[in-house]
Amino acid sequence: MLIAFLKRFCAILLLLFPSVSWVTAQSQVSQAGGNTYSHGMSSCRKCHERIVDSFMETAHFRTSGLADAHAIKGSFSEGQNVLHTRSEGTYFKMERRVNEEEDAFYQTAYQTTTSGVKSRTEQIDLVIGSGRKGQSYLYWKNGLLFQLPVSFLAERGGWANSPGYVDGEVNFGRLIPPRCLECHATSFKIEGAPPAIRYSSDYELGISCQNCHGDGSRHVEYHAGHPGETTGKYILNPAGFSRERKLDNCALCHSGMRELKRPSFSYKPGEKLEDFLMPATIETTPTPEVHGNQVGLLELSKCFRSSPAMSCSTCHNVHQQERDLTQLARRCLQCHQVNQCKQAGKTGVHLMEQCLDCHMPNQESKLVRIETATTKYPVPYRNHNIGVYIRSSN
Repeated sequence: MLIAFLKRFCAILLLLFPSVSWVTAQSQVSQAGGNTYSHGMSSCRKCHERIVDSFMETAHFRTSGLADAHAIKGSFSEGQNVLHTRSEGTYFKMERRVNEEEDAFYQTAYQTTTSGVKSRTEQIDLVIGSGRKGQSYLYWKNGLLFQLPVSFLAERGGWANSPGYVDGEVNFGRLIPPRCLECHATSFKIEGAPPAIRYSSDYELGISCQNCHGDGSRHVEYHAGHPGETTGKYILNPAGFSRERKLDNCALCHSGMRELKRPSFSYKPGEKLEDFLMPATIETTPTPEVHGNQVGLLELSKCFRSSPAMSCSTCHNVHQQERDLTQLARRCLQCHQVNQCKQAGKTGVHLMEQCLDCHMPNQESKLVRIETATTKYPVPYRNHNIGVYIRSSN
């Protein structure tokens, strides 16, 4: 389903972009202590340093970036930089080239044919994914972005075929549409007119403050001139949104695959998401997927239906990295008591460590499949349909 969805997008874009003029794109970023942040976030950091620095450690912020030695998780060391395939004579090699002119990263595909060895090399330009589960890589061509055939898979600790790619095939042609970028970047503008449409060189990587708080330029301008004002002016605070609008903020990227009503990157925090995306229906989404539809799963749960104020932020603090399952489970105690759990007697002091694994277990995605020459890797995600899972609790 995911592959078919991407193919539909790519087919549409190929019709729009049959030939395009080359553009060299550079993102608008700054460096601070080894971290990268947009010019917008640098303005936020002047007054909200602790929050911004904490947010910069999250997977949201790190969901895309420029390709460099810090961002790319895969190894370029000899012996660890080759991905072999089941097809004899077909393999991929990842290289870092450092000289006076460049410090850059490349993927090369090699195929042995009856007429000799063919190869194709493309530069790794952008990194997609924080690396906690994995990363994919994009390259620029004619002002458009394409996915490279080799990705990094954390479970394997090395290189693997990109999601949905068939092992042994060489495919550099997967076009990346704006809707995909929308959930991995702050902004990507499209400029030009057919047949010379391309992505603008003015783009912002990573999820930043404005994705949830809206454009803060007027807010920054006002408070720069009124330094004594302690009440935030001309800025959106999602904490004050209704439950529906809070959920919409997250559902933009966490409610599965839905058709667009408006162009990508035109949704603004606080708007009704149904004005931007077609609603998910039973016909299109009979069972919400653990990959990408956390909101749909949450809405099915008894906890959500019994708690009128419950939203994603009830359990998640988007401003900080959250990997401690015990600390996350403590938020369940706002409504539940430990002695209500039938496993309390068996589990004892380790109960809090296992709350999420029993009631929100990691389950394999039916959409995301990654393979190598020897293994197919299912990718697990935590099921946000909070409930009692007998197999997990046993």
